[in-house]
Amino acid sequence: MHKHQSTLNAVRRRWQLTALRPYLWLATGLSLLAGLGIFVFGWPQWLLLAWLGIIVVAILLDRSWRSSPESLCRQLDGQYPQLQDSSQLLSQQKTNLSPLQQLQRTRIETELQQLLESGDRSSFGPKKLCSTLTNAFGACLGLLLFVLSNSHFTGDKTETTQQNTAIPVAEKLAITHAATHIQPPAYTGLAADSQSLQVDVPEQSAVEWQLELNQPVQGLEMLAEAERFAFSPLGDLPSKKWQLQRTIAKADFYQLSVQLAESQMLLPEIHNIRVQKDNAPEFTFEAPSLRVDTIQGSAQSIPVKVIINDDYQVSSVDLLVTLASGTGENLRFREERIALTSLQSTALSTNTSEDKKAARYDFTLPIHQFSMEAGDELYWYLEARDNHEPSANVAKSQHFILRWPQEEIFGLSDSEGMAIKILPEYFRSQRQLIIDTEALLAEREQLHPQEFRKRSEGLAYEQNLLRMRYGRFLGEEDSEAEHSGAESEKHDDKEESEHGHGHDHTEQGEHQAHGEENATPFAQRDSHFQQAERIAASAGHRHDSSEHATLFDPQTKELLRNALNAMWSSWRDLSVIEPQASLPHQHRALRFIKEVQQASRIYLQRVGFEAPPIDESRRLSGEREDVTPETVDSAFEQKQRAQVLALMAQVDSGAELDTDLLVQINELAAEQSIDLGLELSKQLRLYQQRLQQPNCIDCTNSLNQLLYQLLSAPESAPSLPLLTEADGHFSRWLHQQGEKSL
Repeated sequence: MHKHQSTLNAVRRRWQLTALRPYLWLATGLSLLAGLGIFVFGWPQWLLLAWLGIIVVAILLDRSWRSSPESLCRQLDGQYPQLQDSSQLLSQQKTNLSPLQQLQRTRIETELQQLLESGDRSSFGPKKLCSTLTNAFGACLGLLLFVLSNSHFTGDKTETTQQNTAIPVAEKLAITHAATHIQPPAYTGLAADSQSLQVDVPEQSAVEWQLELNQPVQGLEMLAEAERFAFSPLGDLPSKKWQLQRTIAKADFYQLSVQLAESQMLLPEIHNIRVQKDNAPEFTFEAPSLRVDTIQGSAQSIPVKVIINDDYQVSSVDLLVTLASGTGENLRFREERIALTSLQSTALSTNTSEDKKAARYDFTLPIHQFSMEAGDELYWYLEARDNHEPSANVAKSQHFILRWPQEEIFGLSDSEGMAIKILPEYFRSQRQLIIDTEALLAEREQLHPQEFRKRSEGLAYEQNLLRMRYGRFLGEEDSEAEHSGAESEKHDDKEESEHGHGHDHTEQGEHQAHGEENATPFAQRDSHFQQAERIAASAGHRHDSSEHATLFDPQTKELLRNALNAMWSSWRDLSVIEPQASLPHQHRALRFIKEVQQASRIYLQRVGFEAPPIDESRRLSGEREDVTPETVDSAFEQKQRAQVLALMAQVDSGAELDTDLLVQINELAAEQSIDLGLELSKQLRLYQQRLQQPNCIDCTNSLNQLLYQLLSAPESAPSLPLLTEADGHFSRWLHQQGEKSL
């Protein structure tokens, strides 16, 4: 059994080898061709991988070499008649065969073994040129034609070969050792450091480059953005070791240029120099929280807590105070500078982190030193200096204002003839009240209950002032005084009535008695002032009554009355320390006020003006000798845009760039951004060095991306209308409408 199977397996292996042999020949030939093209003609290396991938895919798609035992037996019976169409017996179990079949199997096995030994089965196998093999060869040939037609790879290799021929030392010259020693400024307190050719240093650091080449050269230079720096040799010329010292003040980039015996070579690498700028100090105030605050006396203390951060160290902090006193033309100012270290109540502490140092100052504002009085204002801010050398960075904090309001101004009331206190008129708008109420609700969790009550009552007071302010438009100027006077008269009449009559009167009799007694004083008053009131009523308007005030029309008065009612509801809720409940009333009052403002506007019809006819004979007759036209910004921007587009066109065409145009573009980029100008200069240098390669896509795209950032947004221009024929859709529609009307 095993012998029969081994014979059939040997035939099957020879069948598979015969089917795969053309693919092996194709893969071997293409590999040799690809290797020759890569090393000689500069073909891309991916071509070999692509060819091998195509062959592998073709082998997997070809099913002829993966025939089953039954199919193999049919192929044997069809090609060799001596097998008598009985090769299928070799793949069956011997125990399942009859004696006659076993005899036939033995005979067929003997014939097949003779075929294997004689070599007559060399022609036995699948078709050598199947469709899958042909397709694979066609795909490889098409890929080869595509590579040959693409000049990018051949140009690159040819150019590289020419460069290597022109400068044979280019591949050999290299930097074997490079070290950059950095000494930061002394005021930073940083230790010395060593880096590679890519440098990242603090501002004003002293940097020393030490380079060693693999062969001696005559000279070495550093080509920065705008300057050239020569290295000093360490030994006799030609030398391998070179050094250079520079003080770095701004960001830059550089490239190394080597002076050879007969020529000068530029190393292709470009190295960056990044600078860590020393920024000015920054302020963070923890107290006070309000920029504008009021005080009630010079003895009041204002605590100040501030944290000042700097890159390295805060040198000094001063308090600058300005006192404004007096009123009107007698306004006087007094300025004073106080060092925080001189304040006795100053508590200083320094917290140092990894990259910054923070100084904390806790002190009390010395208000008593300025002898403030009622009506004065105190303006103060902090000024910090760091230890930057040679000149310190100075930063000023935000300004704070302290106000001591005027306590009282005595004046004479026309109605009562007595001295009263008149406070300065100050009130918030309804929108500001809403903002302050929302801020109070947001800070409710952080405030003490007593402070929360105080601020809510203050908002209620401001709401009442605003309501009285708007109430004047409805005749409420003296409503409170009149109301108090009427109440006092009513009270006096009531007492007089109680003393003049007994308590045994009925309720109706009491009312009659009160009416009779109260009629006497009013009748006497009418006898004295009736004539004057009639004259005033006939000549003016009764603004002291909200029902008869004629400042607004009835609809506007109704809106204003609704606003006053909403303000009163808001005042009520704020007075009982319910600011959340007052917000809807405040929003409703604001809406009514805005409607009143819109309703009170007066729109006047515009009256037309007919100008006299212009004398056409005077046109273009003026003198324009000394007239200089002004520069239009849009025209200037269009000029810059044209310059950038012209440079982009030169880059796309691969031509040599215009020197004057490069200078203008560099100035334009530096005006927009220092980093943009630096990056543009670097890309321009790379492009000029790779100009020998006309198909350098990477350098062209990078330069175009930077140039595109310099383009200003184009101005929108009106588009021309589409011209249509006279017999268009609209014309036909007009004719149709005319025919319908007829």
